[in-house]
Amino acid sequence: MAGKFQYRLQKVLNMRVKREDNLKLELADVKRIEQAEKDALDELKGREQAAQKGMNQQLEAGRTADVQMSNDYLSSLKEKIAAQEKRWKAAADKVAEVDATYRKAQRDVEVVKKHRDKSKERWMAEEKRLEGIRSDEMAANMFQAKQRKRLDEEAEEAEYAERQALAEAMLQESSWMQGFLETAHAEASRINNEWGHQAG
Repeated sequence: MAGKFQYRLQKVLNMRVKREDNLKLELADVKRIEQAEKDALDELKGREQAAQKGMNQQLEAGRTADVQMSNDYLSSLKEKIAAQEKRWKAAADKVAEVDATYRKAQRDVEVVKKHRDKSKERWMAEEKRLEGIRSDEMAANMFQAKQRKRLDEEAEEAEYAERQALAEAMLQESSWMQGFLETAHAEASRINNEWGHQAG
């Protein structure tokens, strides 16, 4: 019975799979952060557009005091937008960095998985070869057992035939002896009778 395939680098594969899973989670986290920074930037740009539109209306209406306030507000927004763009770019760079590390981790896992699959194929081929040898040995043992049984039966038959022939020979010899003894006895009786007559 074939055993179960045991991959000798299974611990390495497990470690790489765990690292890949952790990086996948980290990538999802930094993508969420990057999206939040992008949303904050878009919101600031939306406020900037609204403020610019409001200031244009104030200019048309000739409200110079309001225009000055709007101008100060727009300057403040521009600073906030510049700072937010930096935060968003840093978050996007982090996404790119983690994504590259994650893709490398995926390739590392694939390399070990391919090695495992090839190792399993080689193991299965070897198991098949050994199974063939075991089957051949079993067939040879069965053939030898049948041969031994056949030879034993033939030897028994030969011994039985030999005993039967010996018994028949002994029986024939016994019959011949009995005939000889009967003849000798008859001859002795005849001679005795003749002597008996001569003496009388």
